[in-house]
Amino acid sequence: MDIREPLSAAVRALKVNKLRSALTTLGIIIGVAAVIIVVSLVQGLKTSVLKQVEKAGSQTLFVRPIFPGELPPDEFARIKDRDLTLDHMRALAKDMPQLTHLTPVFFSSFETKLAGKTASTRVIMSDDSYLELNSVNIDKGRNFVPSDTRLASKVAIIGPSLMEKLGIQGNPIGRVIVVNGNLSLEIIGLLEAQGGSLGNDPDDVLMVPLNTGFSQLTEQQRRQLMFQARVDPRISADDGADMVTDALRRIKGLRGKQPNSFRVFSPKQITGIVSGITGTITAVAGGMVSIALLVGGIGIMNIMLVSVTERTREIGVRKAVGAKRRDVMLQFLIEAAFLCVMGGAIGVGLGFILGAVLGKALMGTMGSVPLWAVTSAFAVPAAIGLIFGLYPAAKASKLDPIEALRYE
Repeated sequence: MDIREPLSAAVRALKVNKLRSALTTLGIIIGVAAVIIVVSLVQGLKTSVLKQVEKAGSQTLFVRPIFPGELPPDEFARIKDRDLTLDHMRALAKDMPQLTHLTPVFFSSFETKLAGKTASTRVIMSDDSYLELNSVNIDKGRNFVPSDTRLASKVAIIGPSLMEKLGIQGNPIGRVIVVNGNLSLEIIGLLEAQGGSLGNDPDDVLMVPLNTGFSQLTEQQRRQLMFQARVDPRISADDGADMVTDALRRIKGLRGKQPNSFRVFSPKQITGIVSGITGTITAVAGGMVSIALLVGGIGIMNIMLVSVTERTREIGVRKAVGAKRRDVMLQFLIEAAFLCVMGGAIGVGLGFILGAVLGKALMGTMGSVPLWAVTSAFAVPAAIGLIFGLYPAAKASKLDPIEALRYE
């Protein structure tokens, strides 16, 4: 049997029932478009986060206290010293000459106010080495100097997004903002725009000297510092992470099988964590949107059953002139698969457009869609068409030609 004949019949059937065909493929279109959009956004988010890690450099380590949930509750409760303090950082710097940089950092969120405008923003408390370590540049003004941290100077560096939220026009240097309703800070620097990402806009930030920010924290909060450390290039980052772990265990007096009260991450480990998280998000989202594909498949089966009923006499004529069961079955299977592939193609196009628009709006960038996602967007609907078209096709192929010709 020439496959062009059932293909031509499928196209004719679509043209005859345009609205019905469009509604039938709607579930497939929505499911495929959702998959492409989700993959595009997740890939964009992954790229954005990894760029931030890359900016810090391949030799940069991240050290932070352990958080609840990272260990079983009974093990977590046995950890007596869960703090990371400046004393620990100083001891680590003394113990490890292999570290070329060691920078304290504390992340928080403060309410900022200027001329009646209020904005909640992410706050970074650190010292003069933070910007260099994270490859962030100053657009206007200056960076902190060591005396700013030592003397708890009331100064701040802001990002362009925060400047916009506070309605600052022109040069912000010298303007005074109020933080937490009780701390007046003079703006001494404006960061270069870095570009935002989904749920993480690095330009919406306020930087203050560490000791200045500490004045707004409780004693317990001050004991939950994070460190960024840069390892000598002659040592691999992973080896450096092991060395920092051993050094901190000695400094904190941890022995034997006592669990670590801190975490040390190398860029490679962070990349693996980010890839694992985004992979999980993709899998979960894919499982959720697959429901739309399932609904679409059921819709295809229903419409093919209706089509079999409507074309009973046609099937009878075809069988009467010599068509075999496999010929009739193949015709209806091709029609079902054709409907699904058409829906998949429309869904891919729609997904690319919406993914690009949403990516640009939410992250300032368009995430790439891997080849496997595009291939799956065509292969899965085709498989759905074949699977859900199998029963109607089998039903059509089993019709008795004499009874089919009598059908009104």
